[in-house]
Amino acid sequence: MVELFKKIKENKVFMRLSEKLRTPLAATLLAALGVTLFTEITNRRSIIEAFAFMFSKFHFFVFNFFIVFFILSFSLLFKKRKSVLLLLSIVWVAFGVTDFILRCSRITPFAATDFALIESVWTIVFLYFELWQIILCSIAIVLVIALVVFLFVKMKKEKVDFKVAACSIAISALLLFGSSSIYHHTGMVPDHFSSLPDAYDAHGFSYCFTVGLFDRGVDRPEDYSKENVDEILNSIGAHINKENKYKPNIIFVQLESFFDVNYLSGISFSEDPVKNFSALKKNHTNGFLTVPSIGSGTANTEFEVLTGMNLDFFGTAEYPYKTILQDQTCETIAYNLREQGYFCHAVHNHTGDFYDRNFVYSHLGFDTFISVEYMQDVERNEIGWAKDSVLTGEIINALDSTKGQDLVYAISVQPHGRYPTEQEEGVSYGPITLHGFEDESKSISWQYFVNQVAETDAFVGELVSALSERDEECIVVFFGDHLPSISMEEEDLSAGNLYQTEYVMWSSFEMAREVKDLESYQLSSYIMSRAGFSNGIFTKLHQNYSESENYLDALEMLEYDVLYGDYDAYSGKQKYLPTTLRMGVLDISVSKITLEEGILSVEGDNFTENSVIVVGKRRYDTEFVSKNLIRTLPGEFDVDDEMPGSVSVAQITKNGVMLSSVTYSLPQDVPESTSGVK
Repeated sequence: MVELFKKIKENKVFMRLSEKLRTPLAATLLAALGVTLFTEITNRRSIIEAFAFMFSKFHFFVFNFFIVFFILSFSLLFKKRKSVLLLLSIVWVAFGVTDFILRCSRITPFAATDFALIESVWTIVFLYFELWQIILCSIAIVLVIALVVFLFVKMKKEKVDFKVAACSIAISALLLFGSSSIYHHTGMVPDHFSSLPDAYDAHGFSYCFTVGLFDRGVDRPEDYSKENVDEILNSIGAHINKENKYKPNIIFVQLESFFDVNYLSGISFSEDPVKNFSALKKNHTNGFLTVPSIGSGTANTEFEVLTGMNLDFFGTAEYPYKTILQDQTCETIAYNLREQGYFCHAVHNHTGDFYDRNFVYSHLGFDTFISVEYMQDVERNEIGWAKDSVLTGEIINALDSTKGQDLVYAISVQPHGRYPTEQEEGVSYGPITLHGFEDESKSISWQYFVNQVAETDAFVGELVSALSERDEECIVVFFGDHLPSISMEEEDLSAGNLYQTEYVMWSSFEMAREVKDLESYQLSSYIMSRAGFSNGIFTKLHQNYSESENYLDALEMLEYDVLYGDYDAYSGKQKYLPTTLRMGVLDISVSKITLEEGILSVEGDNFTENSVIVVGKRRYDTEFVSKNLIRTLPGEFDVDDEMPGSVSVAQITKNGVMLSSVTYSLPQDVPESTSGVK
């Protein structure tokens, strides 16, 4: 064997190839090493912890290195090899910097699925960053792009040796896919991440980010078959529905970043910030709620509650709202209650196109969606988030819009981050003071957050009071979507863990109190059970099969079947059709238009600050005067312009998405509406 290697080493062909490989391969290897180390530093926000990871978990560091090396090795195929190598390295560095910024602001690391959220991010970027920070980042991006372009132009072309390039790529591929096979076969890396931040810390940035690029949907179970699906359906009593003549209104209120802050160890408050929530827990059904994320991921908690599906079976950091629900419907509590004659409403005091809710809700069974663009008298907090107090009236509007029973799914936004770390001059973060934090910046963040939570808690009390006065009986469940994006450890909590919020169920009629901890994907089926309903196969699975040892396996198989499989649970075809989603529940109408001195005035009803005057295809800068009057700004029309034949009033998001419109034509004087749904 030694002689064989000696002969290979002395072979002229091998010697020439090794010489050719040495310089470009060495540069690629060094670049890959530098990029891998840099992304681990940004991922951990610590040079020391990055080196600790490299030495203590060398096999994982090497695995991440192999991923970067494989991608960078493709630069050898280009005549401007050095320029391409630099470009690919800069892309990785940019990912690392983005990860650093996101982990500082939301705890959850940068994942491939974040690319799907870019469109929504523009509406909140100014809530997370100061103007100077945005300008600085923009300048840095422009400079980097200019540098790359300059180097591409200036760097000389080199002759491509395709044998060398093929050899290098083959070596990198062998190292990457060989180690990947070994790591997965031996169970060194899991198929799914239960905690994304923990996964990034344990397995490295490059691996976790790359997995997110390809890991989508629910994998086909090995034992998936019609026979096994039928067996599950029989076990859960899928074909038997409870008859329930008693039908209360059912209201879910998903509270942004809300939890009982009294669980913070060693921290005291000048008054109880969550006194209404605390009082409800003492007298009504409640428990801890395990949610799928921390610091962000509102839409994923929402998805689990609405559908009864476990996100652990989906791809890494996947948002179903941005993937599978773009193309098809999904069984939800809304569809199930529609079968019982309910009207289903969604209410959210944030922009309607965030997470594509204005489209996705039609695939989740909702009849109406009241987003902030349809709300009157919206107050905003110091950072710019809409205050939750506006939700009380909007929930009542939803209930009043029908004569029958209603399901309302309301989502709050007020306590959302980013949380300030410095006290701004002349700005008060609320009357409640805290004691126990040694770090001043952390104390400021928590004081702001706690006072926002206190106002959300006041909304909880207001809603309960308003519903108590109604003739219709109702069940309301309040719950937090995830813990806030403020750095904390498990030992900072005296109860629960970082992936647990709480829920409490209030009813306007007598109902036995229970204390029961739940997963978020079990919440809707539990509320359905307390209300006397069993509609839906996921409802029945959670109600009748949760104690079985095959419970999670059955849940995974049904999730795959109804979203990616053969619909065997629905007799071989999709059971649910998209709804015609109406935006808002109050009619926006136009009764009169006038054009005087170059200002077009529109009179009508239920206009909001997001109402925009549209003539033809042009949207005009619009001044909101009142819910009965809006008008164009001076200079939009010339003084000599004639009255347009027709004028539309559209509800427009900050992203420029038209959610709905109503048109007033002068000759006919008859408004005609459009839904604005994709």
